[in-house]
Amino acid sequence: MKVLGIMGSSRRDGNTNDLLEVALKGAAEEGAEVEKLVLANYRINHIADCKVCRQRGKCVNEDDLPIVIEKLLEADVHIWASPVYWYTVSGLVKVLLDRFFCYISWHPEVRFVERMKGKGAALIAVQEEQDPERARHLLGCMQWSFEFLEQVFLGFVLGPGGSRGTALKDQEVVKQAYELGRKAADFARSRK
Repeated sequence: MKVLGIMGSSRRDGNTNDLLEVALKGAAEEGAEVEKLVLANYRINHIADCKVCRQRGKCVNEDDLPIVIEKLLEADVHIWASPVYWYTVSGLVKVLLDRFFCYISWHPEVRFVERMKGKGAALIAVQEEQDPERARHLLGCMQWSFEFLEQVFLGFVLGPGGSRGTALKDQEVVKQAYELGRKAADFARSRK
């Protein structure tokens, strides 16, 4: 039973990463194998929408996307973590979501949607603004994505952002992230 954390912030040691680490700790302490995928460590090009893959059966972008896709497909649960940037997900997360198109439409041999179906999906976000409504579009973007992929949505944690270390000072948010990780592990166990 594997829980994959997808860290979607360019700030590798910031609040997004801190809360994801707490969630992964919760999952590990529940017995899950955990891995953290730091999107900033992978070269994932923007979608070209050229549809060359229709003719070639292969994307023109030669990047690290196949590695990331394989990690997503191997895991039972995904815990996505993103800062709220302009009221939605970070660019790193958005580029990855956009590139799913290539696997959904033009790589039937991968069976991407079929293999994502039924996996657990959770979300952690951090934002500097106080009003939780400011994260509404981020949550909607990800929930629609999970729904399209027929994943089971396990929950959402919204933490404070801004200065490094802010999120870990909010003990209620830390507890929520930890419990989200435990819930992810329980869900992963139930799939086996």
